[in-house]
Amino acid sequence: MICAARRHRFTAAVYHHLCAVRIQRAVRAHWALKSAKKKISSVLYIQQCFRAKLQRKKYLKDREAIIKTQRAVRTWLHRRNQAAGTIQCAVRKLLLRRRKEKLQRGVIKAQALWRGHCSRKHHDTSSVISMRRRLREVNRKVKEEDKLCNKTTTALSYLLGLQNYAYILAALKHLETATRLSPECCERLVESGATHTIFTLIRSCNRSVPSMEIITLSIQVLLNLSKHNRTIDAVYDVDNSVETLLDLLQIYREKAGDKVAEKGGSIFTKACFLLVLLVQDDRRAMEVRKLPKVLDRIRSIYRLGLRKYKMDAERNKVKQKMNTSLNGSFLLQATPRKSKPVARFAPDWVLRRDKMKDIVDPLCAIQMLVNALALVP
Repeated sequence: MICAARRHRFTAAVYHHLCAVRIQRAVRAHWALKSAKKKISSVLYIQQCFRAKLQRKKYLKDREAIIKTQRAVRTWLHRRNQAAGTIQCAVRKLLLRRRKEKLQRGVIKAQALWRGHCSRKHHDTSSVISMRRRLREVNRKVKEEDKLCNKTTTALSYLLGLQNYAYILAALKHLETATRLSPECCERLVESGATHTIFTLIRSCNRSVPSMEIITLSIQVLLNLSKHNRTIDAVYDVDNSVETLLDLLQIYREKAGDKVAEKGGSIFTKACFLLVLLVQDDRRAMEVRKLPKVLDRIRSIYRLGLRKYKMDAERNKVKQKMNTSLNGSFLLQATPRKSKPVARFAPDWVLRRDKMKDIVDPLCAIQMLVNALALVP
């Protein structure tokens, strides 16, 4: 009985303890809930502030991106408008300039027509009218074979196929005229391979008068080709072209001295002038310097020519002194001036006032060749 009472008391104490713990938990939960209800407004305010801060940060980021995009678009639009304005201004200037040029051409044409009318009205005589009528008749009766290009073709066929001196001389005269007046004829002559034939013809000639005429015309044709930029390489690329011209210089150096402008100079002067044209290019000049014994031959020719020129000058001076002593008068001698070499020579179909004429003085020609090759005599 005593044990049962103790057990009953212990059980009751445990039960009351558990009930107290449960009551305490409920009280604590009630107090926590009551405290949370008091602090919920603060928590909500904090959450609202945090969300507002995040939203503000996202808004500022999006706003900055939008502003950058707007600036880029505005810059592009400004550049496009500025470019369009520049193009429009340039087009307006171009159209205005074309309109002015068209108006100016019209005015010039009207003035030319009026001047021509006035000139014909005041200067038309019976001889001028008959000359104009004859020219019209000649142009009307002209044949196809009389054209410059057809004459070039015929002359090439004669030059490549015949052996008669008269026909070859006539063909060379036609080729000289065609290459002097027409760049198209120069190109056609090079395309036909006539440069090799001309050099072969020069090598086969001797020192007779007909051969000298053939050599003179042949070198003149080569000179006309060398003045044209598109055909000068064809003259230089012929085998042994420089050696052939140097042989002509050595053969005909005694006959150098023809200074008549209409004849174009002697064979020596023409060959020397042709060499000057060929070595104006740096690459060709370097190749000529590398050829064996070429520089020595040119120096020898230059020294002989210079010595002959000095002897002729002294002889002329002695004759002049003798004449002045006989006449009893003294003449003032002009100081000779060395002419400066010109870098480029224009073809004959280029009509300019500053165009340099061909060299007809043999000493000047050989001096230009020595200067072009930078030789020390």
